[in-house]
Amino acid sequence: MLTCPMCKKSLDGLLSQCPRCATDLTLLVDYVAHRQEGLARAEALTREGKLADAVWAYLQVLEVDPENATARRQVGQVVTAVRQFDREAPGRRWLNRLRRQARFHRWLDSWQEGITPAAWIGILVAGALLVLCFLLGYYFGHQAG
Repeated sequence: MLTCPMCKKSLDGLLSQCPRCATDLTLLVDYVAHRQEGLARAEALTREGKLADAVWAYLQVLEVDPENATARRQVGQVVTAVRQFDREAPGRRWLNRLRRQARFHRWLDSWQEGITPAAWIGILVAGALLVLCFLLGYYFGHQAG
């Protein structure tokens, strides 16, 4: 329902001229028609399942008419869904981290099962020799300086 900006009379339908004061209303009629076309396009995109395009269409309607209740409600639902996803995402990250840790522990257990006690002793001796070499290198390097 349009209202004439000059005489404040409610108009029935989309008239290009006010019947009371004869004010030219073509800009206002175009504005309302484009807004309705945008809403219809956004609703059609929503029905087709093209939600991203529908949100952009609703945002275009809100650029023209920030007080449009339908567009605000639809964009609000999308924003709520995104916030809900952001709240749940840390839980998913935590679960994925637990899965990675469990996978690593399974791999480590399977790797350890294949190593005999004699091999463990060899690994420890090799590690001790490596540390000893680093310490000797540090000692000799420190003496030379």
